[in-house]
Amino acid sequence: SGAAWRRRDGWYALAVVLVLGLAVVARGLYAAPPPGYELRHDQRDYDQHALSLARGEGYSRRVAYGRPTAFRPPGYPYFLAGVYRLAGVEHAPAQERVEAARKANVVVGTLVVALIGLLAAQLWRRRVALVAMAIAAVYVPLIVVGGSVMSELLFTALVLGALVLAVEHRRSTRRRYAYAVAAGAMAGLAMLTRANAAILLVPLAIAAWDARPRWSRRALGPPLALLATALVLLVPWTVRNASQLHAFVPFTTQVGSALAGTYNDQARTDPVNPGAWRSIRHVPEYADFWAQRRTTPEAVLDRRLRATAWRYIADHPLYVAEVWWWNTRRMADLAGRERSRATAATITIDRAWADRAVTCFWVVAALALVGAAARPARRAPAWLWAVPALLYLSVVLLAVETPRYRTALDPFVILLAAVGLVAAGDRLRRRATT
Repeated sequence: SGAAWRRRDGWYALAVVLVLGLAVVARGLYAAPPPGYELRHDQRDYDQHALSLARGEGYSRRVAYGRPTAFRPPGYPYFLAGVYRLAGVEHAPAQERVEAARKANVVVGTLVVALIGLLAAQLWRRRVALVAMAIAAVYVPLIVVGGSVMSELLFTALVLGALVLAVEHRRSTRRRYAYAVAAGAMAGLAMLTRANAAILLVPLAIAAWDARPRWSRRALGPPLALLATALVLLVPWTVRNASQLHAFVPFTTQVGSALAGTYNDQARTDPVNPGAWRSIRHVPEYADFWAQRRTTPEAVLDRRLRATAWRYIADHPLYVAEVWWWNTRRMADLAGRERSRATAATITIDRAWADRAVTCFWVVAALALVGAAARPARRAPAWLWAVPALLYLSVVLLAVETPRYRTALDPFVILLAAVGLVAAGDRLRRRATT
């Protein structure tokens, strides 16, 4: 009856609120930075850019030897600058800024939990959505990444937002252009946060290209609107880079250092961490590049590093397969506990929490393998599963550090785990009634 359905809806809404409350509590308990918390590596750059932006001074030049830089894409620095301004910490000590950033990530992390549930509800049933949210609420890798001053959590929220909007476009008979444009905006913001989001454009455009006839104006309009929106959002950053770096840089100047740090003799012959990325300052064959880093324009250095790395790949083509193999193991935290601890430490995650994150991932990944074999997962659209596949390929051949570089993939692991748990529960109930 209608009353029974309303009661059921009420209980479901209450369960959703409780799960989101659990997500807030779990992240809030981890959010307070311990005494002496130290910003490391990339976190220092993000903090300095955000600090400079919050003070109205533009992108910081302190991190690039006093010259303009596009090494860090602008999405997260601008987001963090907004957090600093709202919290009033743009002139405060680092510890207060870190606390504000981690509290902001409580909100973003909870939004990620909600988006995982919303995507599951769109694709499957509400029960799968609730289970997925419950897993995500206590999923340790997402919690600890949220404790760092890094771009991955914001990037993940933008990716999920784009997917939710793309699915809603396919489900809707009205406002189809609005959903396509909104999905394109999310994709554009994701590209301004992490450059590998560019791979999202292909599956998102396919998702929006669902009307018939295929080559009609009605069918082509939404995917073209999606792509145009995403690309338009890149224009201000690209124009700024052309003006200040005197080069075409639509995303970032990171690619050269990412390639060069992996494709070199030292990484290839490393007996402990074969194929693992390392800073070029530790690579003898790049000593000249490192020595000239202060005087070589950033875009020029990026271009030279890319060219050198591509030549190395051409000379050692089988090494690409070695990088894929070892980085895939690292992605699954199967390269040894010390490696997982070391890469977690780069974003200030301590050994105990790194170990908890690894164990949690293994448990959820095992459930995800069950879910991947279940019928509901196989019925999900191929373009959707292309997203984690492409995100995986966008990092596995360059550099992998967990849990950081797996963050955008973890929601899909959680979704499959939820499908597996619900499918297993359904089978057990059927057996009990027969």
